[in-house]
Amino acid sequence: MRKFLLHIIGSGLIVYFLLPELVNGISIDTVRTTIIVALLFAVINFAVKPIVSVITLPLNLITLGIFGFIVNVLLFWFVADIIDGFVVLTFMDAVYGSIILTVGNWILDKVAR
Repeated sequence: MRKFLLHIIGSGLIVYFLLPELVNGISIDTVRTTIIVALLFAVINFAVKPIVSVITLPLNLITLGIFGFIVNVLLFWFVADIIDGFVVLTFMDAVYGSIILTVGNWILDKVAR
């Protein structure tokens, strides 16, 4: 539970402060939207992503992990598509945002241990 809460808080800070500053095509309207986005990213990281990773394992092995990166980008873009107030303009903005969020989550995993 502690790790899940740390991911929610960390993802919220990354989404609200880092992403709009580092990537021009990403914007977020309110703190409420940030909380919703962080909750959704945390749920995706803990519930949906492991299932998708198992399903796409053969393609991931064939492409040496590149397909897993594409799945991360598509999940990031999916979140931006379903939540009003969280805007990702282009696919490349989703790529950059996904990279930043992945690195941030990796750091959070290291801190949580």
